[in-house]
Amino acid sequence: MIIIIGASASGKTEVVKKLIKEYGYKKLVTYTTREKRIGEIDGIDYNFISLDAFNKLVQNDEFFETVKYNNNYYGTLKKDIGISKVLILDPSGFKKYNNSIYKPIISFFLYSSKKMREERMIKRGDRIDTIKERLENDSIIFSCENIEGVNYIINSDALTISEIAKEINDLYKREC
Repeated sequence: MIIIIGASASGKTEVVKKLIKEYGYKKLVTYTTREKRIGEIDGIDYNFISLDAFNKLVQNDEFFETVKYNNNYYGTLKKDIGISKVLILDPSGFKKYNNSIYKPIISFFLYSSKKMREERMIKRGDRIDTIKERLENDSIIFSCENIEGVNYIINSDALTISEIAKEINDLYKREC
């Protein structure tokens, strides 16, 4: 399984779309209590559910991992984990997988500068107050010590989405 880690607007979602379209991977669609953004599709981008529904899945022990990120909950169902799938996680979710029985995993951290991420968030229409909050939170969440154990670090400022997807595919194929 491929795990992609990266701060807000580092290119994770676009890279995953390219890996699916160009290389045939399947996205592991996680669950979230976050509101849909413009253009997102339920069941494709995320499974958008209410907080009550999320809590019921937690109570029934159906999640492998859950995290609260930017005041929203995210989780991966145990039944959805599998080989040749692509999953986007934050560092705490990655650590849980990295220390689990769910192997093999190949992990990639998409590094992107604060300036570039801010430009991307503005371009996609995020609110300025939200951008500032996310950039501040991400500087802590995605610090070097929190991404320890990642197999590969890719500078997403220096490469196109297509180049990143190709590099991930090549490295994944080499590892497997």
